[in-house]
Amino acid sequence: MRRQVMDVIIDVLSAVATGPDVRVSLLRHLEENPGNPEKALLAHLSDRNIADDVA
Repeated sequence: MRRQVMDVIIDVLSAVATGPDVRVSLLRHLEENPGNPEKALLAHLSDRNIADDVA
């Protein structure tokens, strides 16, 4: 599963359509969760979901 999560993260970070705010957020979560890309992705998605609910 970890490999699949890393594939998703790499796809998001390398996509042309990914905005800089999304890249920064995902990279920040990766830094905060070294060795745990699953936790980093979950935290990133949770933040994005909260931001969408507020907007």
